[in-house]
Amino acid sequence: MAYNQKLLLYLSRIAEVYPIGHTKYAPGTIASLIAVIIGYILLINFNLKFYLIFLFCFIVVSYILCEAHIKLHNIKDPKELVVDEFSGQFISILACVQSEKINYVFLSLISSFILFRFFDITKVGLIKKLENLPNGIGIMADDIAAGLYAFIIQVVILTSFNQPMIIENLWN
Repeated sequence: MAYNQKLLLYLSRIAEVYPIGHTKYAPGTIASLIAVIIGYILLINFNLKFYLIFLFCFIVVSYILCEAHIKLHNIKDPKELVVDEFSGQFISILACVQSEKINYVFLSLISSFILFRFFDITKVGLIKKLENLPNGIGIMADDIAAGLYAFIIQVVILTSFNQPMIIENLWN
């Protein structure tokens, strides 16, 4: 196996978040659930500016990983490719509630997960069009848009109930 093929294989495995992408049932949902946990741990242990820098870098690296996976397997958007779910879910949890009451935080994280999965699976509105973009751009763009849709819905809900959000720390 040539060096380039080996590199593509390693990058492809990372894009699959191996072995998550090869689980028999709902690999995207499992990846999103793990992303909620990882993202929340990052949010509570680091400041929001660090998280946003991490998120930007993660999206860029994820795009590169998706391109490598496509180049190796020559499939448009395979189900085992789940790194894109992480990106979208990391965006969605930015609107989670900031509270001392753990049940509020838990409910907020669950709603973030459910909203992101809803938009990622149904691909309503602009999300469907973004999915049709070529290669890694299309793979990443639909999940980023689903994360943004979920983020916006959560902001509207939490604002209407006058609840503080994690994202508000950015402006404090």
